[in-house]
Amino acid sequence: MSSNDKSSEKSSELDDLIDNLISDEDLERYFAEQKDGLTHEEREKIKRENRINAINQWCAENPNRDPTRSKDKTIKQLALDEEAVVRREEFRKNNPEKVAEIRRRTRNESKYFDDRATYKEQLPRDYLHKDSYETRLKKAEVLNGCGFKTRTFKSKRFTDEYAAKLSSPDSGSTLEGHWVESDGKQLAISWFGGWSNLFTALSFLLMVSAVMFFFVDLVVIGFVWEDYRWVPFAIYAPMFIVGFYMLKHRAILAHRDNFYFNRHTGLVKTPHTLFRKPFYLPYEDIVCYGANERNVGSARGGSRVFVSLMVPLKYPKHYRFTKPTFYVGGSNRQWDSLAYATAMTFMDTSIPLGTHLYQSIEHYFKIDKDITEKHGFPEELKPYLDPTDCQVNRQEVW
Repeated sequence: MSSNDKSSEKSSELDDLIDNLISDEDLERYFAEQKDGLTHEEREKIKRENRINAINQWCAENPNRDPTRSKDKTIKQLALDEEAVVRREEFRKNNPEKVAEIRRRTRNESKYFDDRATYKEQLPRDYLHKDSYETRLKKAEVLNGCGFKTRTFKSKRFTDEYAAKLSSPDSGSTLEGHWVESDGKQLAISWFGGWSNLFTALSFLLMVSAVMFFFVDLVVIGFVWEDYRWVPFAIYAPMFIVGFYMLKHRAILAHRDNFYFNRHTGLVKTPHTLFRKPFYLPYEDIVCYGANERNVGSARGGSRVFVSLMVPLKYPKHYRFTKPTFYVGGSNRQWDSLAYATAMTFMDTSIPLGTHLYQSIEHYFKIDKDITEKHGFPEELKPYLDPTDCQVNRQEVW
């Protein structure tokens, strides 16, 4: 092959890289490989050897000292970089399944990106809500069976009103597995109370009571009525079994304890309370407040939990005696504000769903259930996911 052919081949490679819109880091790697003839792995290996040699030399000159706390900023950075590499290696060694999953997802993302026709295809979005606030308010009144009352909210404790929008659609990526779940059509925020928590408390009470009274009765019967030792088993064994069953299956009622923000209707469905049915209202009439102090805890302050308050500014007229409010969260102010902001951004149909919701959407697509797990996965969202890998394969999920 002539030198002209080689140069033309390299220029075509470079053009392909630029056409694929790869990062500056990848371009630098490409130029470095062309310059010294080494692959990225070989270059990283040499770089690490030099880093380890420099750290070892510093440790020999400064025995019994931690290089990560060195006043020499260069040595300190080298030591921190080496610690990060070691942590990654340990993670790969101890979590082979997670590493394989990450690599699989990365390969899939590259595959989807290469298929430009599918990746950037704009699908119809007619199913998203477009009605005005007044129209959606009337729809909510029809669903509730009555009109609304409007309220003002004032509290000495809950004074920090959370912002309604994220700074960008992708913010809050660490929300996965916390207080927000979504199937792409609806998003759920858990109420800090309700049926599932009630069943949890009752199950613990039954199990602990069964064990305690069993031992007490066993001692009494063992000394007084030796022929009736079966009585404690007949009474307290069913108590323990019922309590254990309730604890194991309490998640059956979890769907009753969530706010459901519906992106396709523009309405919010409130949780079931112990004595009241849920009601619907436009998402603009939901606000969230944080407390100006840690507000849930024991009398002596031994155990405290931060919670926030979800406040409907409108509620049905048949709520005659009390105005509904709901405790949410239970982690900290940052998580609660992110969850509320994610819900408000989720309801804004002018922007696509943030990538921080993709894993939750993919989970429900994989099990073919909606957010309540009582119906099938939303048909409108299925074209956005790969049927084989169950992974989002579009540029924007609407």
